[in-house]
Amino acid sequence: MTAELTTDLTVELPERFLLTAEHYTDAALWPVERTHIFQRTWLYLGDSDQLTVGQVWVRQVVGKPVVITCTAPGEFHAFHNVCLHRASLLCNANGISSQKHLICPYHAWVYDLAGNLVGVPSQQKFSESFKAKDYTLQPIRLETWCGFLFICFTDDAPPLHTFLGSIPTHLGQHRRDETRLLFTQRKTVACNWKNFHDNTLCDYHVAIAHRHTLHKVQGPIKYYEHQLETYTNLLRTPVLNSWQADNSTLSDLPELGRTSFLTYGIFPNLHLLGLPNGILAWLYIEPLTPDTCELRSEVYGIPQLSPPLETLQADFDAFTNEDIALTESVQKGYASGTYRPGPVNQLEARIIHQQQLILKFLQLDPHP
Repeated sequence: MTAELTTDLTVELPERFLLTAEHYTDAALWPVERTHIFQRTWLYLGDSDQLTVGQVWVRQVVGKPVVITCTAPGEFHAFHNVCLHRASLLCNANGISSQKHLICPYHAWVYDLAGNLVGVPSQQKFSESFKAKDYTLQPIRLETWCGFLFICFTDDAPPLHTFLGSIPTHLGQHRRDETRLLFTQRKTVACNWKNFHDNTLCDYHVAIAHRHTLHKVQGPIKYYEHQLETYTNLLRTPVLNSWQADNSTLSDLPELGRTSFLTYGIFPNLHLLGLPNGILAWLYIEPLTPDTCELRSEVYGIPQLSPPLETLQADFDAFTNEDIALTESVQKGYASGTYRPGPVNQLEARIIHQQQLILKFLQLDPHP
């Protein structure tokens, strides 16, 4: 490992995995996870470049209605999409649109894009104590890294750059002015979100299940190196000569980014892949039901330095489809009622790191 990597948190591997089958199948667990995990951590939204001044982005985030606004170049706000008068949703249609104001469809209260209440019909008929300045929209923490938007529903979480650990250092120069969104994918998977996240953190299966896809890029497992931090974990694999022969490299990247494939897991449900040619790939695992999730993938890169789009999409499709088949099979195994946590391989250290965080946030003991 190069001297640039430091480890903030070490994990002593247990004899067996920490989560039981019930953690992946119990329908009663999702409301608890939503409150104790997803509403207490930073959640990825997407690229800020898709929002221009005067636009709003309406969406659901872990079941909460949210609206993101852009009031000036690089100036973004996030609010609960709820009118403070009678709780009507201000915007009912998800997606991005241009709006000068947010107008409640129930009683036409009008908010500007900075969240201030600027219009109230029949205002004189409220009590004398009514003041519009007391009814600004409820804000949600919003921060950016490299132009990517994140929100957090609590003030207790550390700042985003702290939460991301070494990612800003190791991948902060991958995004350039020339970087573009190359393609996106959405796939529904018949498995629990934790199941798919475990799989993406599993460095034991790559040489076996992905021997014709990812394994050709990441190379022999003897070169795998891990770094475990507070909320993130990293698999570092050195760039292979065969990859260098077919791809360009950003020569001004820090040594680690120039010589490595960096695969980060980010608690609770996010992954970020960085390649020396400037490609950044986000994999976001959206919980849907106890036994289904949606895999949202966004691949960014510099078009002139990236492989042909058709090749990238085909490669991405190949290994994600392999993972979908695996995790859907595992979900059936969890649901069978016969599984007990198995032994842990050293190549599964990142899974244990994730499972420890889950249990810590849920305040649960392993193997109750």
